[in-house]
Amino acid sequence: MKKTASNRVLIISPSYYGIDSSIAKAFEKNGYESSLVNYKVNASLPEKIIRKAMTLSPSANRALHPYLRVLLSKENKRYIALAEKHCPSFIFIIKGESVFPKTLNYIKDNLIIPCISYQWDDPFYTNNNGSGLDDFRRNNFRLGMKNYDQIFAFDNYYVDEIRKRGISNVSYLPLATDEDLYINTPLTEDEKRMYGYDICFVGMPFINRIETFNELSEFNVGVFGDFWDMHRNKLKGDYFKGPAAGNKVLKIYSASKIVMNINHPHSVYGVNTRTFDIPSCGAFEIMDYKQGIEDLFDVGNEIVCYHNVRELKALVRYYLDHPDKRNDIAEKGCLKSRKQHTWTQRVKKVITVLQDNKII
Repeated sequence: MKKTASNRVLIISPSYYGIDSSIAKAFEKNGYESSLVNYKVNASLPEKIIRKAMTLSPSANRALHPYLRVLLSKENKRYIALAEKHCPSFIFIIKGESVFPKTLNYIKDNLIIPCISYQWDDPFYTNNNGSGLDDFRRNNFRLGMKNYDQIFAFDNYYVDEIRKRGISNVSYLPLATDEDLYINTPLTEDEKRMYGYDICFVGMPFINRIETFNELSEFNVGVFGDFWDMHRNKLKGDYFKGPAAGNKVLKIYSASKIVMNINHPHSVYGVNTRTFDIPSCGAFEIMDYKQGIEDLFDVGNEIVCYHNVRELKALVRYYLDHPDKRNDIAEKGCLKSRKQHTWTQRVKKVITVLQDNKII
């Protein structure tokens, strides 16, 4: 039996636009020494070669499938070694598609370390979201759900879906913002002109986003993000302005009159981090309506939502013509986001749930 530290957490997570680091920092703010370990989401070169060969025939699939397990087993041995090294009071696993159920069992039964899951998107890869994953990564969470001491999900829809599969120890934990990163940013006059769009958006090009921006050609729109170049043939107009990260994102938010937020298609009731990042910067946000947003913000006073493109256009015209109302909503949204919707507060809830359930 390993002796664990009462104020230490090991975080196993994909690296995703710094959100993993923000969560690690939030644990520190809540009194925990945190160790963040990132795992690879994309396949290694040997895995890619094996997967390619597996598509050639059913017999090749059967013959080569075990080799994928061998390659992924190396990663799981690393998790166990890190758990033995750090002896945390619990392990916080974000997504965890690379974690075998037997790895969870070993850590829990041999090292006596609780394992916690946080699902920040669709854990079951419905709507073909997991088409690029091997069978292990696509199914590890589903097969290992019962081995987690506590599960948190960003969307109440997936909380219900997990419960339908016989798991009761699951809680709703919305995404959040990093209050230290998403702040109001002073701009030069040149930056105001460079990034001063009627409508801006920063994010990846899912079909619902492309379709929406294709309908907004009457406005001065600036869309930024990764992978939009791959969809140039689908874009109507020149609204894509290139990639954006870090301080550039803050400048775009601060300079633009309206910051759009369109959630990922896998968000059923849940909302993305952008929901909280935008107001945290003091910017005015319009987002696609999600059931339950009223539990997070006072809609119409702290954030504005639309149900369809026709309504979106009307709202854009209205708020472009009423800057005082835009500024009032932005100010109230900023206060709410920074007071109630930060990773510091979310992690505090995690710790409270684990303590209440006597997991830690």
